[in-house]
Amino acid sequence: MHNTVEKNPLISLYQSLDKPDGRRLGKWLDSPIHNQRDDVRALHAYLTGGEDRLYKTSSLSKMRIWSRIFPQEPFDDARLRQTFHWALKATEAFLAYEHWCREPINQQLALTSELRKRNIADVAARSLKKAGQLLDKVNIKNEHHLRNQYLLELERDEHRIYYQLRDKPRFQEIADTLDHAYLIEKLKASWNMLYQQRLYKTEFDVKFLEEVVGYVERLDLDQYPVLAIHYYGYRGLVADDASGATISLLRDAVENDGHLLSRIDLRYVILMAINLCISNMNQGREPYIRESFEWYKLGFAEEVITQNGLLTRATYLNVITIVLRLQEYDWAQQFIEQQTHLLEEDVRDNTERFARARLAYEQKDYDMSMPLLVQVDFKHPVYNIMAKTLLLKIYYELDEFDAMDSQLDSMTTYLRRKQLSDLHKDNFGNIVRYVRQLSRIAPGDKKKLAELKARVEDTSPLTEKKWLLERLGER
Repeated sequence: MHNTVEKNPLISLYQSLDKPDGRRLGKWLDSPIHNQRDDVRALHAYLTGGEDRLYKTSSLSKMRIWSRIFPQEPFDDARLRQTFHWALKATEAFLAYEHWCREPINQQLALTSELRKRNIADVAARSLKKAGQLLDKVNIKNEHHLRNQYLLELERDEHRIYYQLRDKPRFQEIADTLDHAYLIEKLKASWNMLYQQRLYKTEFDVKFLEEVVGYVERLDLDQYPVLAIHYYGYRGLVADDASGATISLLRDAVENDGHLLSRIDLRYVILMAINLCISNMNQGREPYIRESFEWYKLGFAEEVITQNGLLTRATYLNVITIVLRLQEYDWAQQFIEQQTHLLEEDVRDNTERFARARLAYEQKDYDMSMPLLVQVDFKHPVYNIMAKTLLLKIYYELDEFDAMDSQLDSMTTYLRRKQLSDLHKDNFGNIVRYVRQLSRIAPGDKKKLAELKARVEDTSPLTEKKWLLERLGER
């Protein structure tokens, strides 16, 4: 028998509640319509009665909770489990009701249907009219809104038939809203499936996609802005577009009509676009460097890049890499100053030092870059070897060959001892090998330089290929 309830699903639900949630749940449990058990109310009072009570093992011991709910009674594990069961049911019902109430249209459509069943014609008509007014006020016009519009159209037709009204049937409106919602949802689902298929080398049976895409392409997409966003997103994924024209059309659509999406969908579209840009950048497609920069700027402007107020180190350094490739040095400086505080505290200082070192390196300010790199000590070995690689490049460019040889030996030992993926070991191993070979070729030895150039061009993975080829050109 477990002595605590830490892993009980009810505890997870309570941990997700803020104080206003807890107060509303308390009122819900106080109502005999929703709960008639005193032990459930007592359990709620205990769980919400202390700041850290939901996170301390001692506070979540079964004996401690039992003594608060059933004082003076002998412990009964089965009875306590029953209390938790009914408390969980009541809490789940509360959360479902809260979710349902967030959209007034849900209540209004349900009320309209119930009034019609009760044959209260005038009130039902007013309720139906109010439902239409509520939908008209909604700013987000995504597929969820269209489904609500479809349900409203069905209600209108039910009202017309039930009361034998002579109003013109709205069959076209019913069909149009249903089709529009389906087209958006089909493209969204297909986009997801095809991306997962590419990422995880799996196979999905995506039915009717060719027919749907063909139909959408015959539409005037200016009249269907949300559909256009998902269509361009799908095309950006499947099209072999070296110029980046499709992803640019997607960005135009998001900039113009992204306000019609939910925040979740907007975040998804922007992050997916960034991933598509990075994938194309990795294939050497230069237009996607600028595109990814524009998408990151849009994501920060829309406040969808961060999650729970935090910025991941990978995203932070991706942004730095992209803006430095574009030589947007002022923007990079501003980004470091304004966004570093969003990194998690345990990686913040090292990540900032590394970013400032990279910026200084690109500006040929080696006196600033080198001391920062020496201080960088990431727990993650990939970032550490990236910092070591940058320091290696500086030694080479300053003709500090003794320091460079020492750094090459250090990196060789590091790659041998650290747990890295085969991809990373191959990449950084290739960098070390080619820098060592390059440093040993006499200036003007065209034959050996040409042979090394050919090997560098044919090698993959090799993230420093461009830098190596530039150094070879200088020799």
